[in-house]
Amino acid sequence: MVKFYVVVVSDRIFKGEAKDESGVYTVNELRGNGHEVVGYKVIPNNEKFIRETIEECEKLSVEVLLFIGGTGIGPKDITVDVIKGMNVKVIPGFGELFRFLSFQVEGLKAWLSRAEAFIYKGKTLIFTLPGSIRAVTLALKLIILKEINHAIEMMKGKSHWIKKQ
Repeated sequence: MVKFYVVVVSDRIFKGEAKDESGVYTVNELRGNGHEVVGYKVIPNNEKFIRETIEECEKLSVEVLLFIGGTGIGPKDITVDVIKGMNVKVIPGFGELFRFLSFQVEGLKAWLSRAEAFIYKGKTLIFTLPGSIRAVTLALKLIILKEINHAIEMMKGKSHWIKKQ
């Protein structure tokens, strides 16, 4: 069981002008796969809120922090930029694979996503996902849930070359 925290980054949802489907879906999917969701919240596209959430998750010993939203190329899409400015280790393979799989489903618009993965202070794996429920479903079912336990072990320094007995 992995400890997750789910954060939806959306001005419209934060203000109550739209309904959150992707975050609710994610929480249910994680719990349905036997993981613990230690937190869920909606925040605006705001650097202070993003930074505070990451710091909060560090105090809660969250293993995986999922940011949903703010990964496009619009002027308000700052999630990825804020995280990159926080001394993180970038894991480029996640974003590359996400865009490849998205291309197979969505076509050329897949290149407009800035989905990424990072490690914060060697303790928290952070994913940034687009806000659409289709994108979140793809990321969870085809990538994250299939490899999360392995990724956590690697992040914690456990060798993946030693055969289990």
